[in-house]
This record gives sequence, structure tokens and C-alpha cells, in this order.
Amino acid sequence: MPDFSPDSLLAVRFNDARSGLELVAIVDAALPVALITADVLAQDRKRLPLLDEFVLRLVNNKVTTEQVITGLLGVPELMVTQAVAQHFSDDYLTYALPRPGADPADRNLRLTGRGEQTARELAAITPVRVEQPLVYDQLLWKARPYDRHTVIPRGQADEHDMILLPAAKSGPVESGDISAADINALLRERGNNDREVLQVRAITQAKARRVMPAKILVYANPDRTDIELGVVVDGELSHAHELALIAAGGAKALGITVEPAPERPTLEPELEQVRVPLTEVTQQRAERAAVQLSASAPLPDVLSGPSPVELKIRAIGVFEHPDILDEALTQARTRILIISPWIKKAIITTEFLGKLETRLNRGVTVNIAYGYEENDTKSDPIAIRRLENLAARYPDKFEFSRLKSTHAKVLVFDDVWVTTSFNWLSFKGDRNRTYRMEEGSLIHDKEHADAKYQRYLDLIGQQRQ
Repeated sequence: MPDFSPDSLLAVRFNDARSGLELVAIVDAALPVALITADVLAQDRKRLPLLDEFVLRLVNNKVTTEQVITGLLGVPELMVTQAVAQHFSDDYLTYALPRPGADPADRNLRLTGRGEQTARELAAITPVRVEQPLVYDQLLWKARPYDRHTVIPRGQADEHDMILLPAAKSGPVESGDISAADINALLRERGNNDREVLQVRAITQAKARRVMPAKILVYANPDRTDIELGVVVDGELSHAHELALIAAGGAKALGITVEPAPERPTLEPELEQVRVPLTEVTQQRAERAAVQLSASAPLPDVLSGPSPVELKIRAIGVFEHPDILDEALTQARTRILIISPWIKKAIITTEFLGKLETRLNRGVTVNIAYGYEENDTKSDPIAIRRLENLAARYPDKFEFSRLKSTHAKVLVFDDVWVTTSFNWLSFKGDRNRTYRMEEGSLIHDKEHADAKYQRYLDLIGQQRQ
């Protein structure tokens, strides 16, 4: 594929972020936030420092000597002298013509035309009451400069089985939790230097619960006995959120566990012999992902060789599986066959169904089969029903089957066959939160794809309930 999914890019960027640990999983998470409207007293930020402003306004009110200005302000004379010198340089001040017979040393300050206009503008700036919208991070218990448009309803996060991160405190955000200094710091982070908040008078919190999408990076040691979590917020690892999550109980509190990697399905001996190993494929993907992350960077010499997608028989790692599934849903021209023991609604989304229906409308034949013994508790009835409804609309093109039992995890599309331990239709939304590294093999060869396609069609026919 020419592009990498967001999760694939995160895997490349942060794979080595924990020394001695391996990145095992990237999990969709929901960061609890509150939408706050603060009633504040604010004013437009003045473009001059306070001493410079007072000098101009005093001269405008007929206080025209440095000695008197120094006495009124109660500051060292040198500070006033320096401020006056700067105003001369900026064409705000000049000296008035001396009166007839006056000592030439008794010079009075006078505003220039530019200085008069500036003094009037400074005098016109007065505090006003305004409403300031804020997003309050309830894990950090702090207002943060998040984009309100990225916030989603809590119900949407539940629908997609996102891990809900804990809040630092129970109960609503209170006025004392947000200061004028906090809001000013947020405004500066957003690049807004034109407004200064002087006082927070009151706050109003939206009643509906909201969350902000985030990512949990799950790291583990080779024995899977040590688990660490990283938190990606706004596309970057957040040390503050990681510490807050540790304080809240870390992986154990979230129910996250890691199991040893399952044994990958082996290929026929002649295929195993030419299979490109995972280490080599991962290195090539990392190099190409770096180019996508920095499109302006020149392509390194190592990219002159074939890309992973061009290799005929190769390994695929856990983070590439979703990309390959998406390639099937968006690029397949003739056929798609998927076998997965379980089906989750976190995978069978509106976007998934839309892509699949586009393939059907373009004449692609689709076969999807699932089922593990008699127990269907690991599959979501909603996801099954949505696929059944789509199959009913395309009876000549889409066959959706419940099998008596299958351990197979298979994807075939066009001339590509993938055999793996990866659960194609349930790799998200597992409420047990148990993760493991999955490895498979991709064979891009028409002869092998045809043979496996027919084999698995026969299996579906034999196992169909």
C-alpha cells in the first residue's frame, strides 16, 4: 500500500520508546473531558509594557517632565529615562519648543501624532465580561488547549468499545479549579496573545459527558511479566498522562494483560524457504513510513529496493494486518474472502460497511464466515446483524455464513492470500483487554490464492450451520 494508517505510523514512531520493552498493541482510548464555559473579566492585551503605557498617558495628561513622572510612579529614575528614550526611538515622544526666556535645560515632553493616537487607544482599553470556552482534561484535572471539535459523546466511545480512562476526581469541575493564569496560559499556547483574562467569575459545565479520542500504547517485556502504558494525545506521547494513569493503577486498573505470542501458521516448505522474515519487512516498512512522516525528506538509498507490498511471500506484523484488511476493502477488484472466529462491532463500523458495499457495487464477490463452537458470546449481535442485512441486499454477491467451529484466520482478495493468527474481524473491542503479538504470512501469487480460495470455500460449505 502507498500509505500507512495512523496506527501504523504510531507503531513506527514509538516502537522503541521503552527500552527493553516491545510495543505489543495500540488501543483506542477515551480521555474524559468536560466542556466548560467560563464567565471571565478580560481585556485586550496592550501592546506596551505597563511602565511605557503610564509614561505616555501621563504626558497626555500634561505631566511633561521626567522628574515629575518618576515621583508619581515611585520607580527609579533610570527606568523612566530608559522608557522615555525608547518612546523617542519609536516616535511616540519628542520635546516641546521651549517657552520664551526659559532655561533650555528645562525641556518638556510632548506626544507626537503617533504618540497621541497610541495614548488614546490605551486609555480606551477597558475590561469586559466575556464567555471563554474551554476543554477540561479530567484525567489531569486541568484545562488543556484541545480542539473542541475533536471531542465526541461518551456514548460514541462506548459504541466503539474504546477504553475509558479514569478521571482524577469524581464530581463536576468547580470555579476554583480554573484560574485566570490557567486560561491565559491556554490562550498563549493557542497563539492568542491579544486577550488577557483578569478574573474568572463563574464557570458552567455542559451536562452531557464527553471524551477525547486518544491512544494507549501497550509495551511488554519478552516474558510478558512487565507491562507499561504510553498515552498518545493529539498525536504525541504525553508523559503527564502516563504519570496520571500510573497513579490511577496503570494497566491493572484498566484490565490490560498481555499474553505470549501464538505460534504463527506455517506455510508449505517451499514457501517457508523463500518467505521474507518479519525483521526485514519491519525495517523496510519503517524506512518507508519515515518518508510519509516527512514528505519533504529525500528518499534514502535503501528505498531503491522493493517495498514490502511488492514482495511475493513475506511476513506481516501485528500492526500491518489492519492496513492489509483496509486494502482489501478499498482495492479488491474480483473477490474477498474473510474467515474470523469472532466479529466485533468495533470493526464492523459504518465506514467498514460502506467500503464493503462499494466493492459489492463494483462487482466484487464477498464471502465472510465466522463462528467458534456453540458459544457466540465473543461476537457482537449488532455486528452480525449489520452484516446479515448487507448480505440480504446483495444475495448474488455476498455470502455471510455462521460456521460450526473454526480456528482459521484467513483473508483472500484478488491474487493475495494471508494466513495468520490475527482475528480479522475482532482485533478491536475485546472487553477482556488481552493483547499479544500476531504474525502472519502474505503470499501474492495467483496460483496459491486460487487454490486457497477454493479450499476455504469448500470449508465454509462443510462447516456452515
